[in-house]
Amino acid sequence: MVGNFLIKFQKKLVSRIRELREEHNIAQLELAKLVGVSRQYIYYLERGDYNPSTTISLKIAEIFKKKVEEIFYFEPVIKDLMGSKTLDELDKITELTGIDIERITNLRKIDDKELSEMYSQEELTKIADALGLKFQDLFENEA
Repeated sequence: MVGNFLIKFQKKLVSRIRELREEHNIAQLELAKLVGVSRQYIYYLERGDYNPSTTISLKIAEIFKKKVEEIFYFEPVIKDLMGSKTLDELDKITELTGIDIERITNLRKIDDKELSEMYSQEELTKIADALGLKFQDLFENEA
């Protein structure tokens, strides 16, 4: 733990709608009609641009015969950010932060407890800066 704080990842809602649609061979428009929304709404849910209401979540879960939490779940924002970086971009981040590449790439797979134990707030601030973001865009402090 860093000082008296547990540093936690900021989370984002992730959806498996596209994956499930493809498994069931259902087009966006067809799913939209079944749910009672527009095709664009389904598109935005798949991209993570919209967070569905409880009603929409339950309808989608019923259509795919899955639990809501099997379709929608929270994932650290950093997992997506770091996972999309090229090796050159990761090298640049290590250069800007002074943190070795193994520790940088490790951010994709550690939990909040490990985050607090393995990284100082100063290091995490440098990582956010290297990504062109603010600390609070990636991490949160909890007393």
